[in-house]
Amino acid sequence: MRAEFWKIRSMPTPMWCLVALLICFVLGFASVLHWGPGEGSDAADLAVGLPTMIASIVFGVWIFGVEFGQKTLRQVLTADPRRGRLILNKLVVMVVFVAGITALLYLLSFPLYNLASTGQESIDADALARAGLAAVILNLAYALLGFAFALITASMAGGITMALVFIFVIDTVVSILPWGLDDYAMGPALGSIADNVAGHQTDFVGDAVSQVSTQDYVVVIVWLVVLIGLGSLRLFRSEVK
Repeated sequence: MRAEFWKIRSMPTPMWCLVALLICFVLGFASVLHWGPGEGSDAADLAVGLPTMIASIVFGVWIFGVEFGQKTLRQVLTADPRRGRLILNKLVVMVVFVAGITALLYLLSFPLYNLASTGQESIDADALARAGLAAVILNLAYALLGFAFALITASMAGGITMALVFIFVIDTVVSILPWGLDDYAMGPALGSIADNVAGHQTDFVGDAVSQVSTQDYVVVIVWLVVLIGLGSLRLFRSEVK
C-alpha cells in the first residue's frame, strides 16, 4: 500500500487533478465574492461537487490504468504476485483519497465561502454538510466505476472512455427502456440516493423523484460489484505483459 501512496505523490495525473480542483475552488471563491453563494450549497456544488466528480472518474481509472499505461504491472506482480491483494490495496487507497479530498474541499468551502459572502446571504451549514456527504457517495461510486473499467479494458484511455460511455450512453439507454428495465439503471438509482442524502427531491432534469428505496442501494451495489468482479476476473485470467 505504501507504493500506491508514493505513486500518487510522484506521478503527474493525481497532481494535475488536484491542481484543477484547487483552481475550481478558487474560482468558486471569486464567484461567491462577486455574485454571492446562491441557495443552499449551490456555490460548493459547482466549484467542488462537479469538479471532484470528474476528477474521481479520472483518478479511479488512473490508479490501476497507470500499471497498464506504464507497463509496470509485471514489476508490481514480481514484487508481490498476489493479484487479489493488489486490487484490494488500490481500492482502499482510492477510496481514502476520493472520500478524503471531497470531504476536505467541502469542509474548507464553508468558512472560506462564508467569508467571501460577508454582507450577502450566508451559507447554510446543514445544507452544505448534506451536499458534501452526497458528493462523497457519488464520487466514490464513479471512482469505483472508473476502477472497474480500467480493469476490464486493461487501459487507462480505454477505461476513461468506457466509463464515460457507460455513464452518459449505456446507463441513459437502460434508464429509458420499457417493461420496468429502467428500474435497474445505475444512474437514476445513484441520483436518488444522492438527492435523498442532500435533501433534494429533484433529479438532473428538474422532475420530482420518489423517495429513495432499498432497491436503489441494491442496484448501485450490484452494478459496481459485477463490473469490478468482471475486471478482476480479467486480471486473474490474463497473461501479464
